[in-house]
Amino acid sequence: MSGKWALAKGVHDVRAYPRCGRFVTVAVPLALVVLTGTWLFLGAGPVRTAVLWCSLSLLAMSLFIWAVAVLRDGDRPRGETYGWAARTASASPERGEETVPLRMSGTRWLTIRYGGAVVMSFTLLALWVTLAASDARGTGTSAVLAREGAVIEQRPVVKIENQDAGSSYRSSATADYTVVLPSSAGGSGVPATFRADTNRRQGIGSELYVASVPGRPELGAIGDDRLAEVERQLDGRAVEFESAWVIGSLWLVATLAATMGWCLTASIRRPARTVTPDWRTLRVTVTGAGQHTEAPLPGSPEAANEKKLRENTRQFQCLVLEARSQKIPFHSQMGTEAAADVLSGAQGRLLWHPRQRRGRDVLAELVSDDGWQLPGAVPVRVAEEAVTDGLTEPAQPDPDRRARLLDLGAGWMVTASLSGVMGFAVAFGCLATLLLVPDSGAWRWWTAVAGVLAPGVGFTVQAVARMDPETAAQELQGRR
Repeated sequence: MSGKWALAKGVHDVRAYPRCGRFVTVAVPLALVVLTGTWLFLGAGPVRTAVLWCSLSLLAMSLFIWAVAVLRDGDRPRGETYGWAARTASASPERGEETVPLRMSGTRWLTIRYGGAVVMSFTLLALWVTLAASDARGTGTSAVLAREGAVIEQRPVVKIENQDAGSSYRSSATADYTVVLPSSAGGSGVPATFRADTNRRQGIGSELYVASVPGRPELGAIGDDRLAEVERQLDGRAVEFESAWVIGSLWLVATLAATMGWCLTASIRRPARTVTPDWRTLRVTVTGAGQHTEAPLPGSPEAANEKKLRENTRQFQCLVLEARSQKIPFHSQMGTEAAADVLSGAQGRLLWHPRQRRGRDVLAELVSDDGWQLPGAVPVRVAEEAVTDGLTEPAQPDPDRRARLLDLGAGWMVTASLSGVMGFAVAFGCLATLLLVPDSGAWRWWTAVAGVLAPGVGFTVQAVARMDPETAAQELQGRR
C-alpha cells in the first residue's frame, strides 16, 4: 500500500509542477525583456517605476514558486521526473496496440520553454551589462533639479579636487568640480560642487555643461563635458542613448541569432497535426540509449575530401528503437540516458510524414501502447531505408484512439537542489540592488559579477553533491 501511495503522490505532484513551471517559463523572460528595454530607453518617471516594481515582483514570485517546489520535493534525479511524466501521460483509458491516433499533439509548451531559456540568457546578459556600466551618480540631485525645471549652461571650473586622471590631456578623468552659480539675492555667486566623469582631463577655467535651477543655487548642480551626459542625468536614464542603442542592438541581434539557430538546428517545434494515409508507421520497441554516427555516402559532394567528410559527419545521442531486428535512432530534446532507463521496453509505433523534414531529419512521433506521444526526429536516410526495406506501412488512423504528449521536461523545477535555487536568489538580490540603489562606484561591477557567477556556483555545488565518491575522485584525478 505504501508503494502505491508513493506512486500516486508522484503522479499527483508532477501534474502540479507543469502548471507552476509554465508560469515561471513565461513570467521570467517577459519580466526581464520588459525590464531591460525600459531600463535602456526610458528615463525616470511613473512608467519606469511601475515597470521596475512589477518586474521585480514577478521575478520574486517566480523565485518563490521555484523555492517552494524545491523545498517540498526538490533534488530529484532527472530519471525520476521522467518517470513521473511517463506515468502521467500514460493515464489514458484508450489503449490499442495496433491503432494509430488520428491527431498528433503539438509541442507548444516544450518550444516555449526552450525558447524562453534562450531569450532569458541573452536578456540577462544585456541587463547585467547595462546595470554594471550605468552611472547613477547625482541621481538624487538630478531628480530634484529636473523636477524644479533646471536649465543647462556652460560654466567655467573654478576649483578641482580629488582628481583621478591619466597623465595625458586627452585621458578621461574623475574629479570633484566646483563652479559658481548666480546668487538669488544678487551679489557674488554661490559655489556648487559636483562629481563627474569627464571624457578629457579638465583644468581651472575649463568650461563644463552645468545644469542648475535659475535663482535657486542652494539646490546644487550637476555637470559634465558632454551635453548628452548631463541630459541623461536630468532625464534619469541608466545610460546615454548612444550606449543604449549599442547595447540594445547587440542584445537584439544576439538573441535573434541564437533563437533562429536553435529553431533551425535543435528545435523539435511542430503544430498539432492530423495523421493521413500518407504517413508511414512501423512497430518498434525501445531498447535503450546509444550514439548514432551519420557520415555522407561515398562519392557524394559532402565526402569529396577528408575535410568535407569530417565537417558533414555528425554524431548524437539517441534512443535506440528496434523494428524487426533493425535499429532506428530516435533523438529529441531530452536526457537520453535518463529517458532510456524509464522508457526501455516500451512498445508502440513510430510515425512520420516523408515530407515533414527539418535539415537532415524527418519529424517523427513515437506513440506507445500506453497512450503517450513523444515528439522527436529520425535521420532522413534511416527513414528512407526503413521504407525501402519494407519495414513500414501506410498509417491507418483510428478516430477513437487518443495520445497524450509526453513532456519529459515537465518536472524541471524539482530537479534542482537548494544550492541551485540559492544561487539564483543571490543573483536576484544583486539585480535588485543595482536597480534600486542610486549610487556609483566600482561596487556596481563587483555586484554584477557576483550576480552572474552565483547561479553557476550553486549548480556546481549541486553537481558535486550528487556525484558519487568514486566518480568525484576520478574527476579530481583527471584535473590534476
